[in-house]
Amino acid sequence: MPWSFRQLLAPLSALLLFMSACGDDPVEVRPVCGNGIVEAGETCDDGNRINGDGCENTCRPTPDAGTGEPDSGTPDDDAGTGEDDAGTIEDDAGTGEDDAGTIEDDAGTGEPDSGTGEPDSGTGEPDSGTGEPDSGTGEPDSGTGEPDSGTGEPDSGTGEPDSGTGEPDSGTGEPDSGTGEPDSGTGEPDSGTGEPDSGTGEPDSGTGEPDSGTGEPDSGTGEPDSGTDAGTVQVSLESFGPTGVFARTGTTAPTFPEALTIRLREDAPAEVWVEVASSSPAVTVQGGMVRFAAGERTATVQVTANIDADPETDKATLTATLGNDSREATVRVLAVNQVAELSTLSPEAISVAAGEVRGFTVELDVPPAQDTVIQLALEPANLGTVPATVTVAANTLSAKFDFTAGGTGAEGSLVATVGGASISAAIEVTVASTNHIVISEIAPAGPGGANDEFVELYNPTSSPVDISGYRIQYKSATGANYTGNYALPSGSIIAPRSYFLVGSGSYAGTPARDASWGTVFAMAAGSGHVRLGYPELAQNDPLGHPLVIDTVGYGSTANAPEGNRIPASAPAAGSYERKASATSTVESMTAGGADELRGNGYDSDDNAADFIVRPTRQPQNTASPAEQ
Repeated sequence: MPWSFRQLLAPLSALLLFMSACGDDPVEVRPVCGNGIVEAGETCDDGNRINGDGCENTCRPTPDAGTGEPDSGTPDDDAGTGEDDAGTIEDDAGTGEDDAGTIEDDAGTGEPDSGTGEPDSGTGEPDSGTGEPDSGTGEPDSGTGEPDSGTGEPDSGTGEPDSGTGEPDSGTGEPDSGTGEPDSGTGEPDSGTGEPDSGTGEPDSGTGEPDSGTGEPDSGTGEPDSGTDAGTVQVSLESFGPTGVFARTGTTAPTFPEALTIRLREDAPAEVWVEVASSSPAVTVQGGMVRFAAGERTATVQVTANIDADPETDKATLTATLGNDSREATVRVLAVNQVAELSTLSPEAISVAAGEVRGFTVELDVPPAQDTVIQLALEPANLGTVPATVTVAANTLSAKFDFTAGGTGAEGSLVATVGGASISAAIEVTVASTNHIVISEIAPAGPGGANDEFVELYNPTSSPVDISGYRIQYKSATGANYTGNYALPSGSIIAPRSYFLVGSGSYAGTPARDASWGTVFAMAAGSGHVRLGYPELAQNDPLGHPLVIDTVGYGSTANAPEGNRIPASAPAAGSYERKASATSTVESMTAGGADELRGNGYDSDDNAADFIVRPTRQPQNTASPAEQ
C-alpha cells in the first residue's frame, strides 16, 4: 500500500470509532424555516422568509395562480434522478418499480416515489407528496416543486405545464404562462407575437382556434386578419368588379376606364380588411389588403402595374376574399405608351329614313395614354352629316357621335380612321314613299290682298291621279267643324310628280289657277286649317276620318293639325310649302337651292316637320314642269 493511503487510514479510523460511539444517543434537531435546508415537517426551504417566490415563509409551496393549489408539477428537478418528474408511471431509478410522482427513476429508493403517498423504500415514511422525508436524503420530495431529496431534479407531479407561475395566462387578459405577453382574446398584445390581436374574444390563431377579427395582425402569424369581430354583425362580399379593366405600367392607381370596386352586402360595423390576391406579379395590391372604415360599404382597389414583372402574360386575375366569400375580376396590364387601335364602329349597319338622326359609337382596343382624335367621313358625302372628328379621352375606350341622314335615298358608308387604319359601317338612307296626293303649298294671302289665296296639290307617285270630286275644306283656327267645302271639277287629273293649282276668286298670281273655289271660303292669314279628302268627306268628319287624305294646320292657334301645327305665320307675300325631304330648308327649297326641283313629297304626318315658311310664294299648276 502506498504511503499516502497509510497516512489517511488513521484519521479515517478514528472518525469511524467516534460515529460508532455516538450512534446510540441521537440528538433531537428542530426544523428551522429559512435556513435553506428542507428539514422534518418542511416541504420546501429556499433560504428566505419571503412569500410569493415559490416557497412561502411557512416552508410550504406558493399556491398556483391558476388553481390556488400548491404547485406539484414544475420544471424543477426530481430528487431521485435529476430528471423532470412528470407524474407518470415510469420506473424509479433506484428500484425498477413504478414511480408514482415522476416519469424518471427515483435515485434513492426501490419503492414507489412520493407522488403516491406510498412508503419510500428507504424510510417507510410517505414520500414527498406529504412533506415527509424521502428515503435517500431525509429531504422533502418534489411534489411541491422543490428539489426531490434524492437528486435535486425537479418533480413535476402532473406532467402538465405550469400555468400559474406569475407568467401571463392566455385568454383572460392576465399574463400568459408562456411568454409574459398579454393574451389575444382581449385586444391586448398576443401571446405569440406581442402584436395586437384581432379582438374577437375567441382563441387566437396561435392557439389553434380561428380568429375572425378586424384585419389587424393576427397573434399567431403576424399576418392581417381578414374577418370581422366575432361579436358583431358579420359582413360578406356582394360584388367585385367590373372585370376586364386596365392598369398602366409604372402607376399605382384605380383601374380604368372604370375603377375596380369591392362592395359589401352590409355596412362595415367596424374597420374591415378584405384580402386581395393576384395571379400574377404584373398586377399587385399594396399589402394584399383593402380597408373599409366603419360604416363604409364600397372601397376602390388601388393596383400597382408592371408588365415587366411577368413577361409571359398581360393579364392578372385578382381574388377578393372575406371570410368564406371570394370574388374574382381580371385586370389587363398595359405598357407605358401602348398604342391604341380601332376596334369597332357600331352599329355596323343601319337603314334610316331621310332626315333621321342615329347615334354611333367608335371603340378602341385598349385605352390610350393620351387623348386620341379619330377622323370621320361619309362616302358619298351627300349620305348625310357627321362631325369631322371625335375624340377618345385618355384612359377611356370609346366616344359617341350622331349621324344625320340626308334627304334623298342613298347607300354608302361611314368611315372612322386613326393612325392610318380605318373601320367602317354601312348606311342606307330611305325616302318615305308617299302614295297619295298631298297639299304642297298654301298661301292664305298674297300681293293682291287678303283674298289673293291659293292651295297647291302635288302628285308624288309615278302614275297620274284623277282627283275629280275631291274635297278641299277649310276650318278656322279654333272652330269645331270645317265650314268651307269645295269639290274639284270633273276631269281634274294630276300627272306623276306634277301639280294642280286651286285658287280663290280673288287669286291674282301666276301661273294661272287650274280651278277656283270662288267665295266658298276665305282663309285667315294668321292661323287656320285646310284639308283634302275623297268626294264623300263631310264637313263635320273628324281629323282621323278615313276619307281624309291630308290636313295642314298653320299658325300659332291652329287646334287640329296633323301632328304639330306649323308654328309661324307666313308673311303677306309668303306661303307654307311642303319639304322635298326631311333635311330640306328654306334655302334648299327656294330658287337655286338643292331641293328646288325635287318636288314636295315629304310627309311624316307632322305639319311642323313637313313644312317650311317661304318668304315669297311659288305657285305651280298642271302646266309647270314635273319635278325630278
